[in-house]
Amino acid sequence: MHIELDAKADRYLEDVRWVQEDILRLPDTYPAYPVESCEIFSDRVLDRKWTDAERAELTANLKKVRKILQGPFYLGDGITVGGFWNKFQSCRDTLGKIFSSPIEGARVLEIGAMSGYDSFFMNLRRPEYYLSIEPSGYHYQSRLLNQVYDTQIDFQQQFWQDLDKTYDESFDYLLNCGCLYHEYDFIGMIKRTTDLLKLGGTMVLATATVRDDAHAGFIKYMPDVYAGDMTYWFAIGEKALVNIFSSFGCSVEKVLDGGRCGDSGTGLTVEGHEAQNYNYYKIVKLERKSRPLITIPRY
Repeated sequence: MHIELDAKADRYLEDVRWVQEDILRLPDTYPAYPVESCEIFSDRVLDRKWTDAERAELTANLKKVRKILQGPFYLGDGITVGGFWNKFQSCRDTLGKIFSSPIEGARVLEIGAMSGYDSFFMNLRRPEYYLSIEPSGYHYQSRLLNQVYDTQIDFQQQFWQDLDKTYDESFDYLLNCGCLYHEYDFIGMIKRTTDLLKLGGTMVLATATVRDDAHAGFIKYMPDVYAGDMTYWFAIGEKALVNIFSSFGCSVEKVLDGGRCGDSGTGLTVEGHEAQNYNYYKIVKLERKSRPLITIPRY
């Protein structure tokens, strides 16, 4: 196995290194996980045996793409990587419950896939087509992992803003988990993602929401409140969330309470700010409805 990295990839991966070493300060080694605490994303790993040469090449490639935050990813023959963010049980408790049955024949888009954990998990539900986009250097990790798993997932390094118009109304499901509150143009993201759904299609949205019910109709501006993350921008009140999606022709149903994002165990983030809720919503596109994002139409 081998992964080709060009000068652009090196720049993206240098950003990943900076975040991991200077902000997150990750340890040098991955946490240890037994096989039974890992999702089996491909039958190919069940009987996979790695030669010494293959292990050495894998180690070299893993070093190139930097540390894998999500996980754990079991690669066979006792090799497990990733897992600083252990998604094994949380993914089963969220996406596993929302998608409890196969989705054969469905077209799925996932935005902000990082290393691809949710993508590989959802692929177990056997969709017809799965497009997984990630703009950052974590994209190269998903490509490397997929060389082991050999799935049909279409991993692309893309920003959601750059998705071609030919994708409009072509997806049965769209996953937007952990992205909306990182977007300063969150209204633009809502508009674009609803455009991508078929009529009757479903978006699974996991996002930070305002904890205080008295401010459910408000949007809370809160940059830099969690672990030095400079891209953490907004928590949206649930009433505001419903009203915004309704203006784009969608219904909103809260399906899971995901707890409090950024909670240090005290009800506060590590910086001392009040932790907000993190909920999962099912957004269904009921009609084609839109609003201009500026007062003057762009022709």
